[in-house]
Amino acid sequence: MTGDRGLGELEQLLLFSLVELGDNGYGVVVRELIESETGKALSPGAVYTGYERLERRGLVTSSLGDPTPERGGRPKRYYSLTTRGARLLKDSYERISSLASRARMRRLEALARGVTE
Repeated sequence: MTGDRGLGELEQLLLFSLVELGDNGYGVVVRELIESETGKALSPGAVYTGYERLERRGLVTSSLGDPTPERGGRPKRYYSLTTRGARLLKDSYERISSLASRARMRRLEALARGVTE
């Protein structure tokens, strides 16, 4: 998307989580999904602050669910990916995938092992 700044790693993880979770995208399950898939532990603050930034950019929307007794009567905040967010995430993924071709990945793997030419 022209004129829209790119996405950082955390933003991509948060958006891809919504692709996976659909209508069940709220803080706790997002954190659990990211940690189980990447091994990266996020604080609740990182998740909610990240989604607040994404919402200000029009990449996600949020809504409050019904209050639940297990949360002391507080409702869960659910996040959804907008069409704009999906397009930006798709474009970002395609750019990275294009640059990270097989030959480049083989070279990167060698560099990560300390093998230089």
